[in-house]
Amino acid sequence: MLKLGERIQHLRKSRHMTQQQLADHLGIDQGAISRWERNHITPSARYRQALERTFQASLMDGNHPLFESVNRDLHDAMIMDCDFNILAASETAIAVQGCRTRQELLSHPYLPLSHPNYQPLKNWLSSAAAFNEGVSWMKIHHLPCLTVHSGVRWMDCLLMPFRLDSGELVYRISQRLLEPAARETLVRAVLEKEGQQRELLLPIESLGLPDTAAPAASQQAVG
Repeated sequence: MLKLGERIQHLRKSRHMTQQQLADHLGIDQGAISRWERNHITPSARYRQALERTFQASLMDGNHPLFESVNRDLHDAMIMDCDFNILAASETAIAVQGCRTRQELLSHPYLPLSHPNYQPLKNWLSSAAAFNEGVSWMKIHHLPCLTVHSGVRWMDCLLMPFRLDSGELVYRISQRLLEPAARETLVRAVLEKEGQQRELLLPIESLGLPDTAAPAASQQAVG
């Protein structure tokens, strides 16, 4: 089973390209290619697409069924990597985000987690090792989600981990749009890791987002 960097290196060499030639083709520094191939960093969704166009091959190897199941999902569904890059998205997700095309959405990281206002939530997820091995699922309830073009939409979000054939850990995201009347004062995040659950209650007002004012509430973590 090849890791992503090994897959890039294999495809590059099979096309008889040097790292410098590939870098020149993509308009980036050769050092970035080297870091990709050594799995020190992962290419963003934009560069994954550019690599696949260059190689005329998928970087995901045997994972087409997973990605196609998300692309064809009738609900709000996406796949993101651990750096919050969106790798696949359903037509409903594209519409909810206010994007015109799938490519437009894939050029953006997953909101809200990539937005600086959500640092308290990201800090907790990091402390709970949410993006490491052993997490069975994550749920985030009553989350005011920033979107690419549609402002703030209220969601319930479920994230399920999958390991690609490349060895990379990704998350399938299923979101449910909430009515305005369902808004509450707290974001509730729950994850299950190695059979144990941890929970965070985060005041929505602490996110500092427009149209999300709510009375102050306390934060707690258990587990």
